[in-house]
Amino acid sequence: MGGSLPDYVFTKILGVDAFVVPYANFDEANHAPNENLRIDCFLAGIRTGAALLNQVGCAAAGV
Repeated sequence: MGGSLPDYVFTKILGVDAFVVPYANFDEANHAPNENLRIDCFLAGIRTGAALLNQVGCAAAGV
């Protein structure tokens, strides 16, 4: 995956798995003068991350 993420401590030092949910639209122009983020993509990313956490929690609880 391109870029850098602040998960080094969790994945490399503690050995904990991590997941990444991309929130951005395909044409976001990351770190460019015309960088943008569509609100619908951002909200969909939040919903996806919340659903994933819910599923992980249910699996861990045996639900």
